[in-house]
Amino acid sequence: MAEVQNALADRHTTVFVVSLVLSVFATAFIGMRMLSKGWIVKRYTLDDWFAVAAWVFSMGVSVSVMIGAQAGLGKMDSVLSDYQSESQKKAIYAFTIFYNLALSTTKTAILILYVRMAAAHFFLRWASIATMAVVNMAGTALVLVMIFRCHPVSAAYTDGGTCMNLISIFLSSSPVNILTDFAILLLPLPILTRLRMEFRQKVVLVATFIVGGFVTVVDVVRVVYLQNALKDEFATGNSNALSTTSGESSKNYGYHISYSLLWSSIEVSVGLMCCCVLVLKPLVLRILPAIIKDPNRTTITSGGLGSFTFGGRARAEASDEEPLRDGRESSGATNGTAATGITNQNVSHAGEDPGRVNGGSTSSGPQPWDNELDLFAMLASDPPAQPQSKAPKKMSGATVKLQQKYPALFGRHRASASTEASQEPTQVFFDFVQMGGKKSLTELSAKEARKAVLFVSILFFLWGFGYGLIVTLNTQVQKIHGFSRHQAFALNCAYGLAYFIAPPSVGYWVLKKYGFKSTFITGLTIYSIGAMAFWPSAVLGSYGGFFVSNLIIAMGLATLETAANPFVALAGPGEFSEARLNFSQAFQAIGAFVAPIIASKALFGDGDVSEQKLFRVQWCYLAVAIFVLFLAIVFFYVPLAEATDQALDKDTEDREMRAYLSHQGKWYGLSTRIVLLCMGVFTLWLYIGAQESLGYFWPLLSRTINPGFDTLWGRTISRGGHAIGRFAAAILCYIGVPPRFIILFCALGSMITGLVSILAPIGHGTYASLILIEVFESAIFPTVFAITSRNQGRHIKSTSAALLMAASAGAVWPAVAYGIRIHHMHVRHLLIPSVVAWALIALYPLALSSVSQFRGWIDPKASRIKKDEKVGQAEKGQQLEVEVGDMEISPRNVGDDLPGLSGDRGFGGRERARTLNMEEVLAAPMTMGLGLNLEAEEDLQNGGQREA
Repeated sequence: MAEVQNALADRHTTVFVVSLVLSVFATAFIGMRMLSKGWIVKRYTLDDWFAVAAWVFSMGVSVSVMIGAQAGLGKMDSVLSDYQSESQKKAIYAFTIFYNLALSTTKTAILILYVRMAAAHFFLRWASIATMAVVNMAGTALVLVMIFRCHPVSAAYTDGGTCMNLISIFLSSSPVNILTDFAILLLPLPILTRLRMEFRQKVVLVATFIVGGFVTVVDVVRVVYLQNALKDEFATGNSNALSTTSGESSKNYGYHISYSLLWSSIEVSVGLMCCCVLVLKPLVLRILPAIIKDPNRTTITSGGLGSFTFGGRARAEASDEEPLRDGRESSGATNGTAATGITNQNVSHAGEDPGRVNGGSTSSGPQPWDNELDLFAMLASDPPAQPQSKAPKKMSGATVKLQQKYPALFGRHRASASTEASQEPTQVFFDFVQMGGKKSLTELSAKEARKAVLFVSILFFLWGFGYGLIVTLNTQVQKIHGFSRHQAFALNCAYGLAYFIAPPSVGYWVLKKYGFKSTFITGLTIYSIGAMAFWPSAVLGSYGGFFVSNLIIAMGLATLETAANPFVALAGPGEFSEARLNFSQAFQAIGAFVAPIIASKALFGDGDVSEQKLFRVQWCYLAVAIFVLFLAIVFFYVPLAEATDQALDKDTEDREMRAYLSHQGKWYGLSTRIVLLCMGVFTLWLYIGAQESLGYFWPLLSRTINPGFDTLWGRTISRGGHAIGRFAAAILCYIGVPPRFIILFCALGSMITGLVSILAPIGHGTYASLILIEVFESAIFPTVFAITSRNQGRHIKSTSAALLMAASAGAVWPAVAYGIRIHHMHVRHLLIPSVVAWALIALYPLALSSVSQFRGWIDPKASRIKKDEKVGQAEKGQQLEVEVGDMEISPRNVGDDLPGLSGDRGFGGRERARTLNMEEVLAAPMTMGLGLNLEAEEDLQNGGQREA
């Protein structure tokens, strides 16, 4: 019976055969790469040599696994001899070193190719360099760890000494592998998706990236088997994630780890093949050109990477010796563009051998594919050849005369026509997203802003979900690893610390320099990194790791919120800012409502809190991290409106004009804008401190006030009330209730229910008042944020950062309540700091109401545009926009374009130029399309007769 069981459990044959086959494929691909570069392109680059080094190390990985399989890797210990066990351990030790070397060099080869392609693309270039730095630093560290993981070093393959647990190291390093895999896969997408491609080339693109994504899938599968191996170790009694005895002496260790090593070998081989696929176009064009190009279609070929601005330098020799096509001389380099950089375009038949011209003459010069070294050049396709443009029509005498009189008026039109005749369009549009022509964020109507606000509300749900998950899981992690009360409290403070760091640094800098969309993507990326960082923390049981992962996740959420709150406040009519922000923030409350239910019921539903339960949590965080990355991709392609500093200032000036305010207004010698900003920051600091104190001590308060009621469901109900309160506030703001009244009502309601929770006898009524606190306080944050952001102009971005820094109170106020709890030993006294905070918050709307200047500054009614003003603006816009041939001219720049109309000359400067008789100033444009101006023609003819 034991023999049958051992035979069924034998994995070594599978491990050996799969490793051998994939190593053969990897060798074939590296051979094709070097053949393509050496035989056809006749030039090797740095990425080729890194690919060769990666192949050498990958062979080390495969050979180590195969030797281990021959020595019994994948078999039960009962059938192994001592010699086989020792050989197996040596093979595993060699594998661990070669594996990290192979991964690092493969990824470095791909990233060097990206850097070489991205000379004209700042983001891709520097993002590739940063990723390369991460890959090599992590790779170097892991190689050193693997070499010296045992003490002494020989203990890795002999008896005696101790070693770090190999499976734990692999699991701890897996987030770095997965994140860098995603980075390599996603970094070129912004450029690739903007290339114009034929159908066959799109097929090549999809196939190539499916293979590239398969590397990430393989990495995840590898993690699954590593996780299973760790479970098997727990089952055999080795529950120490940090160290084990010499030689990994747990029972059947080689059997449990065999598939993990196999999938690691697969990952290395597939990664190397993907690295080689990117540069095989020259070989494919020589052997099977029809795969990429349609033989039944005449296309325009590009000079490849050298003339393609992705590669930077243009190689002149690629065109100097190029033979004539169809008996005609090449027209020379065309004007490249920043988007494509295509030069030396020549018409050829895709089915022909590019080396043969006019009946078999072969060019001795470089072939057209000499410079086509990369995937981007392979995917770049030009539009079909256009017929030669007709000669420009001869301008009529009237047009000539008017051109001489108003040269500035005709100069831009002539330059535009010349440009169109000499080069291809300079902008390449994405296939299914219209990226241009968007309105400013402040100019969106209520209907236009609806979709943008709903879409960005996804982010509010995401950080509500993330926060609820962090709070719940921190409680479980504390139980599993036995963290002290002080350590658990410090984990909670990491959230507040992140809000103090991220908004003024990462959030504000990206928002100011690159806009809302870039800030969203940055925040999502940081959030994903933090979720990935949870994995090694859970595997190693490291308190420092948990603290860092919490900090990174919270920094990502803070960066998101730095952009999301002002985006919603600005998107649409200004009088509905509070309504929109309360509505979106309600989704944050829904996320916080859902997360604890999922965490407590789905992950810890059976009440079993053990280290093996953390495996489920790890997969939850991995799923969240991957989802967030794909959400970042979606945000990249969705056309979101932006708001420039000029647009923000103009919106503020228009509102101040309607409200009869001055942007330089003073209150007791201080700037009104600064005073209101400071008041808003202090109010939010009080609010978040009170909210976080209540949230952190909720379980203790719940058990004290109503011991018989389930704490989780009590907290869930209160968070549901939080969402309802924000939806209700959104409705009230929408129908016109002044926001300062809503803040006053919420602050007083929170204070009263807080006092009832402290003073009333314990029971259901007091517990209901505790839940109602969440309902009353819910609308304070979004309403104060929107009020403070109003009339800030270009300073709204720094205002957002300052307001979110107030969330650092979450690390301060709970500490004050914690001190009260230690000294007074009365649980309900924990609410005293919160009640004081709500009382102080009630003074904020009272102060706003008592000063007329403040009321005019923050009340939404001053933002409303009257109907007659809207009609006047529409008529003015229709009256002023005049089309001039292919050019649009507006009286806003007439004074700049026409001589004699600027400054104080002619018609009296810019202001009078806006009211000129349109027929006098723009007589020529009205007939320029037909070449007719009867009066000018008559004058010109009369002049000609007089000369005759």
